Amino acid sequence: MKDNKVKILKNFQDIDFSSLKLRRDFEINSLNYLIDSGYVNIDTPVIESADLFFRKSLGSTSGNTYTFTDLQNQQVSLRPDFTASVMRYAFSNLKKIKNGTGKYCYSGPVFRFENNDESYNQIYQIGAEYISERKHGYEPEVVLDAIKCLEINNVKEFKINLGNVGIVRKYLDKLGLNNSLVEFFLTNLKLLNLKNYEDELLSKAKFQNLIKSNKKSDNLSKDEIKEKFSIELESNLGSRSHDEVVDRYFNKISSQVIESEFNESILKLKELLNINLENINRNSFEAELNFEDFEKLIDSLLDFGIQKNNICIDFSLTRNLAYYDGVVFDLIYKNELIGGGGKYDDLPKMLGYKSDYSCFGFAINISKFMDALNNE
Repeated sequence: MKDNKVKILKNFQDIDFSSLKLRRDFEINSLNYLIDSGYVNIDTPVIESADLFFRKSLGSTSGNTYTFTDLQNQQVSLRPDFTASVMRYAFSNLKKIKNGTGKYCYSGPVFRFENNDESYNQIYQIGAEYISERKHGYEPEVVLDAIKCLEINNVKEFKINLGNVGIVRKYLDKLGLNNSLVEFFLTNLKLLNLKNYEDELLSKAKFQNLIKSNKKSDNLSKDEIKEKFSIELESNLGSRSHDEVVDRYFNKISSQVIESEFNESILKLKELLNINLENINRNSFEAELNFEDFEKLIDSLLDFGIQKNNICIDFSLTRNLAYYDGVVFDLIYKNELIGGGGKYDDLPKMLGYKSDYSCFGFAINISKFMDALNNE
């Protein structure tokens, strides 16, 4: 007999009483701490304009977002996170920000399509966003608030990974790399943790046409390109003009470097990624890259009582490059990523708001934390 029972969707789950109580206790304990610490508890719609989330991620997460057209012919999305919604709320209500600081906390479900059996498409988060007229100096407070949310829920055995997208980007700029190579290395920093990272990076760069042979013809000016390819330019170019084709080709070859220069950049970048907690005060980049605020953050964690062996400096940590531009961090429990956050000063402008504020936030994945507990 054919089974025609309606079943639960793949990668969704029902929550039983004991798990529901655990989730709610974690949520309530964390929110109570954040509210007592000056954060305003808000709730935003589960469904928002799809453009809100696409702008935040520059479209990079569009394939993981539940997006559809509603009955009013609006393109809408189930929220994949809270950050963009909280930013929309905060900068639509700037009059409510007092003394140059806005602090908001939240909790609830978010929805992301994950095509694997190890993740759920509906997860529960608690988190906070901190908006300040100060550009620096408040980051330790936010990171410690995230850690406190773990500790008040008796989560003791966690590790924190710290990175800084701003420092890495500034370092790559100082190497004299063009924009294409800067974005390439930022996007592929994790590859430098592999054993054969040189081959992996070189192969990927060649595939993206970032490597050129050491030939004079590769340094053509726009006029020389027009002369060399005059016959080809007379053929059917579709909707593009001659100048547009020439500009595109010129930009392409201008973004290329010879293989030896590329390999030298890898070695220099590896020096930055080799910095750890023991040698951060002795690194040769400290003065030129302004490590002062980053070191103050580390000192704050140590003063708070976080053990050195639970702090890992990882400059290959970038999280979502579409909007993070400063300090970033991950919270690890039982080898599982259960939370994290970072600095995203440009996000309000990406969403269409005029802003001179600095923004920093975090989220903790309560569902992932509960999974880690169950696995244990």
